[in-house]
Amino acid sequence: MMPAPEDIYKNDVDFTTLALQYPDFAKRLKSNRQLDFSDPESVRQLTKALLHRDFDLSIDLPDDRLCPPVPNRFNYILFIQRLLDTTAPDFHDGYDPDRQVIGLDIGTGSSAIYPLLSCRQRPKWLFLATEIDDTNRNYASKNIAANHLQSRIKLIDTDMSGQQLIPSTELERFDRLDILMTNPPFYESEASMLASARSKSRPANSSCTGAPIEMIVPGGEVSFVSRLILESALPKNRSRIQWFSAMLGKLSSVGSIVDKLREKGCTNFAVTEFIQGQKTRRWCVAWSWLGLRPSMAVSRGVVGSSGVEKKYLPAPTEMEYDMPMTSMDGLSVAEKRVNEEIGKLLGAGAGVLWKYVHARRAGMLMSKEGDVWSRKARRKKLHHHDHQHHQAEDVDQEMKDHSVEQEDAEDAEGEGSNDEDELDKEPALVVRIELSTPSSEYGSSSNQAKTRIRIRHLQGHDRVLFESFCGWLKRKVS
Repeated sequence: MMPAPEDIYKNDVDFTTLALQYPDFAKRLKSNRQLDFSDPESVRQLTKALLHRDFDLSIDLPDDRLCPPVPNRFNYILFIQRLLDTTAPDFHDGYDPDRQVIGLDIGTGSSAIYPLLSCRQRPKWLFLATEIDDTNRNYASKNIAANHLQSRIKLIDTDMSGQQLIPSTELERFDRLDILMTNPPFYESEASMLASARSKSRPANSSCTGAPIEMIVPGGEVSFVSRLILESALPKNRSRIQWFSAMLGKLSSVGSIVDKLREKGCTNFAVTEFIQGQKTRRWCVAWSWLGLRPSMAVSRGVVGSSGVEKKYLPAPTEMEYDMPMTSMDGLSVAEKRVNEEIGKLLGAGAGVLWKYVHARRAGMLMSKEGDVWSRKARRKKLHHHDHQHHQAEDVDQEMKDHSVEQEDAEDAEGEGSNDEDELDKEPALVVRIELSTPSSEYGSSSNQAKTRIRIRHLQGHDRVLFESFCGWLKRKVS
């Protein structure tokens, strides 16, 4: 079966058509062909029908556990697909069908819906899943087997008390994981759950069959995700797992989680919003302690009406500006200027790499050590060169010989260790530079052509460094 299109739930589900295909669902429709969403069995039959029709998945769900709404859960999968597609190690923005991805679902529930949907959408993806509720775990295991995905989805052991969220011991056999996802309980108490139901003018048990362990956690979803942030920052987790993510049910939780990330020193994160229908909204925050940066559409995936304050959004990962040109060959002129200016940097320091592809009007720059373009950086390099020259003249031969002997001894103990450390070190900055002619300029009566330069931050922890480079390039080529 082909992967489902991303916009499959853009419009409301046609219940009448679905009922023609699924008799058990048809039995739940009212005379006006609408569904009673306050009836748990009706919601279960809808979930089963959609999973089977749209993803060729067959599942069984218990009567006393959460029933996941398929469109909402599918939105989360689409988000992590885009997140990983724009933070690939080879800097390729887009889906790579040959890339193997390993995910981890914390609290997979009875349906194991996230691993199941992920593996249906992406044939090369694998998933691990944890679950501390015995009923959910048993059903999840059966649902994985029923869809013949045991070779790609594994339920792994975890701390059954729930005190430790990331099963670090179980993950030691994996060199890396690409994504951790979770949909945590968001009520902090039974009283808060009942109060929420009353505020929505519906019975407290309407369509919500979740057990307390699925619905309630001390401190609510903010407390749960804050614990996850602390665990993610541990050395054994931050270097092994590329992305951590959590779906949130309350808008107010977004700011609290972003504040917690910033407090821990995390600058690489994404905030997005899931909109389903006219009323249902959810949010997701993802973060990484590594340097690969997602596209702007992914990292700032909210619209103006979402309610997420601008101060809680991550720094832009893309900048663009237009260069006025005096002739219609402005694109070629800009291309020449960019290559000339960046070409000057290649001798500015070790680890500066530049590759430009004329056919694509795009190039990639890597600076392993950071700033090599500013006046300050050039002065520092000159000073360092002069200092080394004078120092070399003052060192006598006896000290040189001693240094050589010491280096030989160190090499004998652990040859190549320094080189390996250097290879493992992330570059300070990687950017992609793209040149184009704004479409609005074609056919324009203006005598002045324009060339658009777009700079995409691909890797690096320092936002100021990225902005500094963008400013430098703009000044040089304008």
